[in-house]
This record gives sequence, C-alpha cells and structure tokens, in this order.
Amino acid sequence: MIKLLIPLVILSGVANAKIEKPFTIDNTQIYTDTSLFYSDENIRPQNSDFKVKSAITMSNEDGQRAVLLSIENLASGRRILEPHHLMATYADGSAKVLSSLPNKLSFKGGETINITVSLGNNLYPVISLVTSNNLR
Repeated sequence: MIKLLIPLVILSGVANAKIEKPFTIDNTQIYTDTSLFYSDENIRPQNSDFKVKSAITMSNEDGQRAVLLSIENLASGRRILEPHHLMATYADGSAKVLSSLPNKLSFKGGETINITVSLGNNLYPVISLVTSNNLR
C-alpha cells in the first residue's frame, strides 16, 4: 500500500507545481502623452543621458509584465544606467519608476544596448517605458 501512495504523492506534487507561463509580445511602444493622465503624483524618471529608442512590451497569462528595450547613451562619455532613469506607464494611467534592472549597465559614449526588464505583475498592460529624454 505504501509503495502505491508514494508515487501518487510525488505525482500530485508535480502536478500542483507552479508552471511559468510564456511571454507573448503585446506591441511596440505607444508614445502616449503621459501628462494627459490624471494623477495626484508627479512621477518622472530621474534626468539622465539615456533615451529609449524602442520598447517591445510583453506579458503572460499570469499578469507578469516585461519589456525589451533598446536604450541609447546620448552622452559622448561612459554612463551607467540606473533603475530610476526609467519610468513605466500602464494603461490605467499609473506610472512607476523602475526599482531594479537585470544588472548594472555601463554604456560607452553613443552606445546603444538592448535589454529585457521584468516589471512584475500588473492588471494593466504597459503602454510606455521612457527616460527623461523621451519626455522632452
């Protein structure tokens, strides 16, 4: 009897394990004037020498959001991209400055780098991801 129960317990544990859902591409960046959304908070990315050249937003069935970014260093010298240089805006008008990046990214002058950034869970899709230079 015990020999029958052990495989059943193992199989039920495997069946209940959380399976990560794949990401699908939502769209390329929509340049929406984020200042037109009503907000009590004036959330803005910190000034930097970076500009988002393109953004492809992604999500999965569990509401996880991510974005594939192409970011350019507009300065002639080396710069380090920090999370607070980037701001995500969601379809409900809420915005947040990023809290983390995959790693510390050092850009040479004029260099463009592609990175994928996880934005966590949100009910609403991402409509833009910008730096201070995209807002000017």
